[in-house]
Amino acid sequence: MNNTLVNTKKEFKSSIRQVNLNGKTAGGENGLPFMHSEIKNELKPLVAIEILTNIPANYSDILKNVWGDVINNPVEWAKAAQKKDADILAIRFNIDDNGNLDAKITQSQEQLKQILEITNIPVIILGTDKREADAKLLPALAKAAQKPCTVGMVLEENYKEIIPSVIEAGHNVIARTPIDINLAKQLNILITEMGFDPDRLIIDPNIGGLGYGLDYAYSIIERIKLAALEGDNMLNMPIITFVGEETWKTKEAKSVEAPSEWGNIKTRGIAWEALTASSLLSAGANIVVMYHPEAISKVKTFINKAVPQDG
Repeated sequence: MNNTLVNTKKEFKSSIRQVNLNGKTAGGENGLPFMHSEIKNELKPLVAIEILTNIPANYSDILKNVWGDVINNPVEWAKAAQKKDADILAIRFNIDDNGNLDAKITQSQEQLKQILEITNIPVIILGTDKREADAKLLPALAKAAQKPCTVGMVLEENYKEIIPSVIEAGHNVIARTPIDINLAKQLNILITEMGFDPDRLIIDPNIGGLGYGLDYAYSIIERIKLAALEGDNMLNMPIITFVGEETWKTKEAKSVEAPSEWGNIKTRGIAWEALTASSLLSAGANIVVMYHPEAISKVKTFINKAVPQDG
């Protein structure tokens, strides 16, 4: 019997780009997640906490209760949010595109300026995720920001309108595509062909919550990461996933009419978000954007245990 130990350490051809988020750095790894014996770079994955400028009708009561009245004032909410255990503050300017869009954009610019004055952690600026409205909103917000931020989401349908303003202002960009490796690469190519620095680009492959959506997202994130590590320089950007956006709209996180064996709704919702985030981090996400402070705390504990070195 041959008792010789076989060295199974995997060495990849390339590394993930490091993107400077103005105070934190995402990416840089040269191996698969949490493989400490293989990865030279020990930057920890980052957790962002997301707030909204307008509370939608279907916003979870659990989230309303944890924040209280500050959710009615984006500036006060930003103050409260940056005291939580997150690395990054994400602000979603979810204005509707009915009525006077220009006035709403101007108001959003003023809100952003006020928030940036009182924040001391990196900021992600998010639009409505409506392609036509964001083609006007995101360039205006990019110009209004007094310091480098990260702007998203940029889509194939509106990148031409958004990218020039982001280049001029010196921000990073989040490029969102449906869950497909080829579409993600194609949008990255289109954006960089406009002169955008690939070292400022972050991939959002779009995801689903737990269940089939998560399973599919997990596999796509793994494929992107593996292709990047094998030398594809149009996929070797950090990956961001919007966990809160997806998990808190699922029936498992919000249904009050669920079977009793599903357990307490608050515990269930927090667990749903934390499980989704930890799963996607294991797949290769570099940044997870979350909603509930308790879920964030659980995920930060997971990261700190999985990556013992200071990053």
